[in-house]
Amino acid sequence: MMRIPRCSTICVSTLVILFVVGSWLNLSGVWIEFPLIVDQLPEGWGLPARMGLISNLANIGVVIVAFIRRFSHGRVTYEVPVNIFILTTGTVVLIILAFVWHKTTWINGSEHSTYLMGFSLSLSLVDCTSSVTFLPFLDRYEPIYLNAYFFGEALSSLFPALLGIAQGVGQTSCIKNQNGTLVEYNSPPRFSVRVYFLALAVIMLASLLSFITLCLIRTGRRKEKSSIDSSNIKVRAPVVELSTIDDKVSTNLEVDTFRNIISDEYSMTMKEFWISKHGIYLFLCFWTSILIIGASPSLQSYSLYPYSIEVYHHTIVACQFAYPLMSLLGVFIPHLRSRYVYLLTIIGTGLFVYTFISAKLSPCSPLVDQLIGKILISLGWVLKYCVLYFIRVLLGNYFGRKSGHRGLFWFGVLTQIGSLIGALAIYIFTDHLNLFHERKICVSYLC
Repeated sequence: MMRIPRCSTICVSTLVILFVVGSWLNLSGVWIEFPLIVDQLPEGWGLPARMGLISNLANIGVVIVAFIRRFSHGRVTYEVPVNIFILTTGTVVLIILAFVWHKTTWINGSEHSTYLMGFSLSLSLVDCTSSVTFLPFLDRYEPIYLNAYFFGEALSSLFPALLGIAQGVGQTSCIKNQNGTLVEYNSPPRFSVRVYFLALAVIMLASLLSFITLCLIRTGRRKEKSSIDSSNIKVRAPVVELSTIDDKVSTNLEVDTFRNIISDEYSMTMKEFWISKHGIYLFLCFWTSILIIGASPSLQSYSLYPYSIEVYHHTIVACQFAYPLMSLLGVFIPHLRSRYVYLLTIIGTGLFVYTFISAKLSPCSPLVDQLIGKILISLGWVLKYCVLYFIRVLLGNYFGRKSGHRGLFWFGVLTQIGSLIGALAIYIFTDHLNLFHERKICVSYLC
């Protein structure tokens, strides 16, 4: 293989990073602002759970892409127009949201944050769809750019976090009103929510321009295109880490492809496949998506806000650094033995359980009035994100190395399915089972 010149590699890597920054920038930015807006909107602490469900309904975008793949048999290179639509829509919607996020409407006698939820649904639609269009587009490039992809995806969380640090959260205090009753007062941040969203729109515009540049140049692309959507259909090796199969597999639906591979190679049954390394890794992708992408964001207010708005804001911001750090770690440790991946999964699940318990026990969360309690809950959240995101980086590298285009596609599909299930579960716990309860800052509790 011809070595790519160093300058070209740096240039393409930079463009890939900037392009992928637009993957989850929108939603990450909205979640960062929740400590500032939950008390200003009628849904209160239940807003994250509703937003989590609404954002995951956007998985319809994944279904649409799956249909395109199914009926085109891989002959339609859908990634370029879809990605341009994603990045353009994300930029425009952020600009609109900056001016209308606080507006509400009355529906069936109750007030709702329809503008925030409606436009967030649009942002979710483009972000969720990016999971199954950004990675397949990158399959046109040499494998060395896969880590640039994950680093760019990590920065899509880091940039909103850095803006959140610059913005601050103000201070919460209790003051007496004219009736002598203690009421909660939040001092304003350094700059408004409107300015924050406009700053995100500028970053999204840079992501759009970077993608257009990648489309116009061909530096860094594979010499021989072997992905599923090649115009000259010559099938390469299948998804799973087995040997070879008949060329006819390429014309089947992706699910049928899995089934054919499993049955053809060494007469492997479905049961044998799902207890194999490849099958277990697919399940871990699904499981970690439930915990870290679906359930955790929806739990944040009930788990963190009881410890103070400062703990809530600073912890959420700190969690955004987890993905970039774990992606960087993945450059030096791109893979681990299976036993260590399983051990990390157990640790990450245990940390999630602790954060879930803290939400369930609100307003009397564990050690809620003590400094050690604030430290433990913050560490629990940050470590949970670090461990589970590192697992996802390892899994992404594994599927990219072993399965190529199809593996990366199913990595994205399982991510969205798991995310939807996690968000739906927390929404049911919050809105229908009333499992979680708010803690009023200016009310004394006997905990």
